[in-house]
Amino acid sequence: MNAVLLISRIAYINVRKTVVHVIKGHWTRDGAGVRLYRVFGDPQIAEITDPFLLLDHFGSRNPDDYIMGFPWHPHRGIETVTYLLNGEVHHRDSTGNEGVIGPGDVQWMTAGSGIFHEEMPKPIKRITLNGDEVYDTEVNGFQLWINLPSRYKMKIPKYRNVLRKHIPIVELDNGGRAVIIAGRIRASSYGVIEGPVNDLTIPIHYLDIQLPEESTFNYEVSDGYTALIYMIDGEAHLDQWHSARRGELIILTRDGDEITIRTDKKPARFLLMAGKPIEEPIAWYGPIVMNTWDEIRRAFNELRRGTFIKAKPEIQDY
Repeated sequence: MNAVLLISRIAYINVRKTVVHVIKGHWTRDGAGVRLYRVFGDPQIAEITDPFLLLDHFGSRNPDDYIMGFPWHPHRGIETVTYLLNGEVHHRDSTGNEGVIGPGDVQWMTAGSGIFHEEMPKPIKRITLNGDEVYDTEVNGFQLWINLPSRYKMKIPKYRNVLRKHIPIVELDNGGRAVIIAGRIRASSYGVIEGPVNDLTIPIHYLDIQLPEESTFNYEVSDGYTALIYMIDGEAHLDQWHSARRGELIILTRDGDEITIRTDKKPARFLLMAGKPIEEPIAWYGPIVMNTWDEIRRAFNELRRGTFIKAKPEIQDY
């Protein structure tokens, strides 16, 4: 009886995920010339980051770096998640949908069978007390690409437009804070809090975490999941051998069910991404990601023939 009880207790001990790779991103230009920091986005490492395909950190205080935007382009077979910290992104698609993503907002777009759209970063216009118009020129945000399993790649497209006021912000016990877009977090003052985006085809965690100096953050995620940390600012330690600094991506082991991050003399801010790997073949060309190259060729033939769009997207506003 005692042995059974001991085994039962051992089964509930969390196993910490450890660091596999530390990757430094690079500056590049995309769209019509937008200057951005590509954290990762290489088909050669897509198997390691599965189900995540790409993360771009875009923005600047100089409008010349972003005002050209991302004019009309297609997507198929993936989800794109735009999370904005500052500024605005004006978007519209070929079926007549349009809107504005503002500071703290998220657009979680399931491209599915096909979206043809444009995304244009803009400074925010503000009115002073004197009635004058001024512009806050800072734009700062992220776009994350998530792969879709083969059985969902041609599903009806969907927009999930999530306003900042509907995204939980949790004050952590260590003095930090967590913005919970997808996934869940446990804090003593709140209990379990879940993000608004929870109807996905594969389970995804996506959080924006800020930690003060000399603090520790623990997060539970299922054994077997891919887990990534992107350091937005500051410095943190992932295990006794590895630290992470601004601009670095940390890829953790899939074994283990707990992520532990510790700060010393500097605070830290990072994106935490975790998800169940799809483990399917990837054929990736530009904004279209399928399972075979025949499917890629079919998609581009449809673009030439004007038959790429299969269905009007569903829209879910939060």
